[in-house]
Parts: sequence; structure tokens; C-alpha cells
Amino acid sequence: MSIFTWLTAAIQLGLPMAALSWLMFNWLYGAGQLPRDAGHKAIRDRLAEIKKHHRTNKSRSGNYLYKQWLFFGGGFYGLAVLWTLLVLELGELIGFIVNFDLPGLFANGIVSLVVNFIVSQLGNIVQAFMWFGYWPDGRGGEQVVIWVLVAYAGYLFGIHLARETESLHSLSELVRRFSRRMQSGTEDKE
Repeated sequence: MSIFTWLTAAIQLGLPMAALSWLMFNWLYGAGQLPRDAGHKAIRDRLAEIKKHHRTNKSRSGNYLYKQWLFFGGGFYGLAVLWTLLVLELGELIGFIVNFDLPGLFANGIVSLVVNFIVSQLGNIVQAFMWFGYWPDGRGGEQVVIWVLVAYAGYLFGIHLARETESLHSLSELVRRFSRRMQSGTEDKE
């Protein structure tokens, strides 16, 4: 159990979990779906209600990332699955682009291409659900505990940041706030 393991876990899993949990809970706080003074038990209970509502009302509109998080169970585990799936899919996409081979793509026929794609997607989803084994690179043992602890710490840190900061509901709002700060900064200098 080296400091390198802790640092690697923090960079690869802890920081992304903090960013994603900040993003998800920022949306929940900003939309008024969670009170900012709610404790962890109240958050857990409210997330269960939101998941139940999401399951019964399959809306086509809304935030795709948020819906995927709820699909994977919401909360800590759902966010860890979502992050792992994003990493897996992005890695495969980059590999596909770098090693693109059009004749080889259709060499076994379109049916084979579709079947391979579906099997690959299912494999990625299963691997994402087993995220605690994916991140420590199969080393197991105490390393799994480190990665889970770092991921959970990042998750809690993101919730804390979302609770303590103003909500950003959209990218346009972020740009608007940034431009206001830039304008007020230039006015102060004059």
C-alpha cells in the first residue's frame, strides 16, 4: 500500500467522482429537488424517491447524463458505474478512430458487425458494474479498498461542494457569470 496507489486512485477515480457528484447534485440543488441543508440520510431517501419517479415517468427530455446516472442506480454506486462506463467507451472510441480499418470493419458482414457491437456494449456495461475490480487493474485485495475509499471520498466531497456553492443550471449561466466577473474586474481597474 504505497502513496503512489493513493495518488493514482485520487487522480483516476477520486477527482472525477468529485466533479461528477458536484455536477449531479448541483443540478438537484439548483432544480429544488434537494434542500441544501439535507443530511446524508435525507439525501439518500430523496434520491430513492427521484429514482422511483424516474422509473415510472420515462421522460424523453432532460439531461442525458443525469438520466444515465439514475438508470445505473443513482447515488455513489451509480456514479461510479457511470464514470467507469464513460472511460471504457471513450477508450474504445479512441481505439476505433486510431485503428480505423473500413475494409476490415465489414469483412465478416454487417450482421457480424452489429453482433460484435452489441456484445462489446454489453461487456462494457458488465465491466462498468464491476467498477471496483476495473480500477485497481485486477490487483485485488487491499487495493480495492483504497480505490473504493478514494471514490467515496470524492463523491462526498462533490456533494459538499454542490451544497456550499451557488447552483449552475446550464453552461450559458456559467458563461454569463464568468463574463460578469470579467466586466466587474475591468471596471475595478479603471
